[in-house]
Amino acid sequence: MAGGRRAVTGRVDGDDVLRVEWPDPDGGRFGAEDGDIVLRHIETGEEHAGTALTGLAPGIWVVSYRGEPIATDDPGFSLDGLMAYAAMPREREIRAFRTSVGTLALTVREVRPYVEVTGVVSDDGVVGVTGVIAYGEPIEGPARLVAVPRKGAEPVGGPGAFHGRSFEGGVRIEPMAEGQRRRRTFWDLYAEADGARLPLAARLDDVTDKKTKVRFPAQHVGQVRVRPYYTDTDSLAVALTVEEEGT
Repeated sequence: MAGGRRAVTGRVDGDDVLRVEWPDPDGGRFGAEDGDIVLRHIETGEEHAGTALTGLAPGIWVVSYRGEPIATDDPGFSLDGLMAYAAMPREREIRAFRTSVGTLALTVREVRPYVEVTGVVSDDGVVGVTGVIAYGEPIEGPARLVAVPRKGAEPVGGPGAFHGRSFEGGVRIEPMAEGQRRRRTFWDLYAEADGARLPLAARLDDVTDKKTKVRFPAQHVGQVRVRPYYTDTDSLAVALTVEEEGT
């Protein structure tokens, strides 16, 4: 396995500071000294000294300690940690992860506020969603869950509410199915408040390829089958399909 000294953990805290812990011979842990950590961008070769990560360019950065890559068994994933990190408004997300060769690295990407989906109910003629605001400011008051068609029809909205960072809302499927002309249509879901729309998505967990792995119950309006699903980008959407007689 590649890498030099092995770290117990390597995580990015809410202030965008890298926290690396080493095993102590006495059974405890101690942190890495800031001056011994150097990051290198894998595409540009740019180097960044220290554990303060403000200003890093988007992309992948490998982490080294005194010139050697840091080996680690820590996958860098903590759902509670990522939820707490996303609770702070920000325009850039930095995550620590374990590479395929067992070393510590960081991924940096630009982000915009959205609603992280925590629950989906597809039943009784309604698609209901709960979630929390990620990377944005808290909101209080009434809202809507809005289904926006990618082609043709007008958006369909249902009641909802924001309580700080929490969101809940529902939209009836019958208005979406009315006038269905194409065999299949797709509707993207948003939380809407004060005229602003926040996309609904599930991006903070470690489940990859949700489009094929996560299945929600289908409902029917006549011959139209209505089923929520996750897109290739882990956004929440609804697919409407006209089924043939006898299907």
